[in-house]
Amino acid sequence: MCVQANETPSMKYNSLKVAALIAKICKQNALFYNNTKIQKLLYCCYGCALADLDGRICDEYPRAWQHGPVFPRVFKHISKGGEIILIDHSEITGQPAELIEEVTKSFGIYTATSLSEWTHSPNSPWDIVVNQTPADEGGGLGNFIPDDMIKDYFGRHVVQK
Repeated sequence: MCVQANETPSMKYNSLKVAALIAKICKQNALFYNNTKIQKLLYCCYGCALADLDGRICDEYPRAWQHGPVFPRVFKHISKGGEIILIDHSEITGQPAELIEEVTKSFGIYTATSLSEWTHSPNSPWDIVVNQTPADEGGGLGNFIPDDMIKDYFGRHVVQK
């Protein structure tokens, strides 16, 4: 059984556009990026937006995959050789764009491996979904990571208000 992610108010930018902005910020700041790192930075932006702006930054929910939270549409686009950085993201402005830039610069200094390991921390949303939630309640690899878990985690561990 696959539990649907809970609805949270959102800016609902296309996840590919948010990923393109993240890639642009990485490039401008000489921060290495690849598919894994884009996934983790998008997850960090997603979590910070939930905790700080009280809304989702994009229209796609993260799923619990083996190496941490993944946004499947973005993953598939990059895996098929799509140049994420070339996607027009000009509609993302103001507070959401500022948050994406701040989060990308802050977390972008870490390697993809470090960020993946961080997402696997004990009692992180990924850990709870994969290791602590029974399969019949939406647990296990491939399932959605609920917004309320992400918002709570980032509110306690990342975002300082």
